[in-house]
Amino acid sequence: MDAAGTCKVDAKEEGAVWMHKGCLRRVRLWTCMVVIAWGLGLAETAQAQKVGIVDLQAVLDQSVRGRSAKDRLRELGDRLQQEIKSKLEFKRQKEEELQKLQTEFRTQKDLLTEQARAAKDEDYRRRARELKRFIDDTNRFTEDATQEFREREIRETQGLLLSVRKVVQEIGEREGYNLVLEGNENTAVVLYFNKAIDITPRIVQRFDQLPADQTLTPAATTPAPSSGKKR
Repeated sequence: MDAAGTCKVDAKEEGAVWMHKGCLRRVRLWTCMVVIAWGLGLAETAQAQKVGIVDLQAVLDQSVRGRSAKDRLRELGDRLQQEIKSKLEFKRQKEEELQKLQTEFRTQKDLLTEQARAAKDEDYRRRARELKRFIDDTNRFTEDATQEFREREIRETQGLLLSVRKVVQEIGEREGYNLVLEGNENTAVVLYFNKAIDITPRIVQRFDQLPADQTLTPAATTPAPSSGKKR
């Protein structure tokens, strides 16, 4: 709510922008090298390293499950926005009623008895208090709605990225990639790459083949062997 009493919520705009960019930043440690050197020990041999590029945002935007999640977020944003719009319309009506009551009181107060003026004044104050409580409730609803949207957005994005990561690992292992980087033509993470190594379309294809309710868990990390030396 701004100084003029107008409620604002950014849930719908965030849904249109798509998934929460903070999620992509939080997974940048593995998106930079989603699959780090399967069989990195092969570097000691003469075998050439096979490198792939995956644009995670493109996977989210182009895959069936990614588009479905985007639609769900848009529907949620639209619903919350409609509820806030209804509350703002009710607030506008009550403000008009208060303004009308105040105008009537000013024009009639000289004709009213002291008791009638007191009654009018008390009625106005009561309605003003009710409107203030409604505005406070609307502010809380707006904050809660925005928070609900953001939390839903984060959950959707994190779930998709976890599944995409497993798909990248699967294709990387199956097709013999030694390294898969996250990036696109404009990213600062990868300064240059040959478009021939962009495997994003294959990731999208495989991602869409997975059942939406399939549970995917990250592959267990094998701890490095102890050197047996104490520091």
